[in-house]
Amino acid sequence: MASELGRFLHARRARTQPADFGLPAAGVRRVPGLRREELASLAGISPDYYTRIEQGRVRPPQHTLEALAVALRLDDVEREHLRRLGTVDRKPVTTSRRQPRPRDESVRDGVRAILDRFADLPAVVLGRHLDALAWTPVGGALLGLHEAGERNMARRVFLLPEARSLYPDWDSVAVEMVGHLRRVSVARAGEIVLAQLIGELAMVSADFARLWSRHDVHAGVSDHKLFRHAQAGTFELEPEVLTLPRDQQTLCVYRAEPGSTGAEALTLLNTLVASGLTTTGAGDVLSCLDG
Repeated sequence: MASELGRFLHARRARTQPADFGLPAAGVRRVPGLRREELASLAGISPDYYTRIEQGRVRPPQHTLEALAVALRLDDVEREHLRRLGTVDRKPVTTSRRQPRPRDESVRDGVRAILDRFADLPAVVLGRHLDALAWTPVGGALLGLHEAGERNMARRVFLLPEARSLYPDWDSVAVEMVGHLRRVSVARAGEIVLAQLIGELAMVSADFARLWSRHDVHAGVSDHKLFRHAQAGTFELEPEVLTLPRDQQTLCVYRAEPGSTGAEALTLLNTLVASGLTTTGAGDVLSCLDG
């Protein structure tokens, strides 16, 4: 049975174009991308050994994984993901039914004090499983957050219909979201809450299941985010992400260049918040994912 490492390698192999590697594209190919023997040759290993790697029958050393990463022309994020997969596959599988009890997440007073300093900007604190733990009033107005609503950003993106209205580029948002979850699912292997979240989304959302099967990974950081807000119109904001290692949380603050459409939209949103006239929406997340 193929391991997670084998499935990732198969997916990366399938997305390649043989012509990009100087290989002839002519002839009948039963599957897209590089053949196993072609990738093995590029990586300097035997076809039989590579087949056993992809089928999960051997655990390759890191230097072999590095050779495969070079052969597949993986980017930095994909290369780190491949290394982690190699490490995870080496860990013994536990048969214990007992799982560590998930700890409740809270926002420290010091972090809330920092959040208060950004009162006129959209800002949100995200927990390790993409739950919005605290936010500024204008952040809630922009991101559609309120205490009684769904606060997990992955569920919001895939399960709330209004997310597709808020994001003019919803397809890109969805790809990056799944890529982030795929990456952290390896970095945080064994976390039952994360596994349950991914399992739920895969069962409920056909879009999530389709994207998850591609084994793409992303760092989840973008320079600009495009919004289409029901009251403030369409505009771009620039996210700034602060990691909070002590808490395993992230603080995401959105800003706009003076005089820009985004700055005008933030002024309007602040006015609406002060007047109590804001509506709720689906909310952004991709700019706030930890790198």
